[in-house]
Amino acid sequence: MKFRAQMKDPLYMREFQNIIATLSKLSKDCLMILGAQQMHLIVNEDQSSTSSPLVWVSIAATEYFPEYVMEAAHPDQDYIVLIMSSANLGRALSFLRGGGANSCKLKLQRIQFPCISVACSLLSTSSTEARDVLYDVPVTIIPASDWPTYVVPRVPPSQLALVLPSLRLLRSLIDKLKNMSPSLEFQANSDGELNVVATSEMSTVTSRFKRLLPRFLSADNDREASCLVDSRKASAFFTALQLANEELTIAIDREHSIHLQIDVRKDVMLHSILPAVCA
Repeated sequence: MKFRAQMKDPLYMREFQNIIATLSKLSKDCLMILGAQQMHLIVNEDQSSTSSPLVWVSIAATEYFPEYVMEAAHPDQDYIVLIMSSANLGRALSFLRGGGANSCKLKLQRIQFPCISVACSLLSTSSTEARDVLYDVPVTIIPASDWPTYVVPRVPPSQLALVLPSLRLLRSLIDKLKNMSPSLEFQANSDGELNVVATSEMSTVTSRFKRLLPRFLSADNDREASCLVDSRKASAFFTALQLANEELTIAIDREHSIHLQIDVRKDVMLHSILPAVCA
């Protein structure tokens, strides 16, 4: 079993650190599925959390890692599956936040315990020589017999999706509405309008976003779709986001779920699923 990867681009290193920082705010544990061409990072994969949603990130190895090597324990296996503390991984990568890193290496190894070793080469303001910082993140290696329990989530089918060019207003809005109502209804139509509705015993508040780009995701070209979701889970997702990307796609599977997607890069995507709740 072997895994190692290296990042050299400062922008990509900061993006990767921001992705891990986002996940660490949502769950104490992170599932890492390492394939030959892709890395998947998943939190709340069992969807048992009452306050945080399922979130996962799929990263094409060639996007961030000019060097990426993965060899499974046996030739007939396609993955390495690990569980680790998302907070520990976040702390190990925190050195990348300031942008003074030359490179960052990830390596699966066994010292006294299996771990992902994070080695960062950092520029020094007082010296021309770089200093190396090493952080070992303990991991649990999941045996192949348990892999069916740990799979990459699938994007759910949806009737209609809308693209928001900026998520700042929506983030601020949901943060306020969660204190008013335990649930939020997202209503979308093919005219590019998104309504976010919060209802309490005293009042109903509807916030409208207009002139959004619609995407039809069903063969029927549905004109409208809506779904009621937990306001705490919606707020947890938006509050946790540490990414600079503004564009957000909201896809609605009527009365089943809402799928949120942020395209960090062409082949780096962050997903979340908010399940429907009863009115």
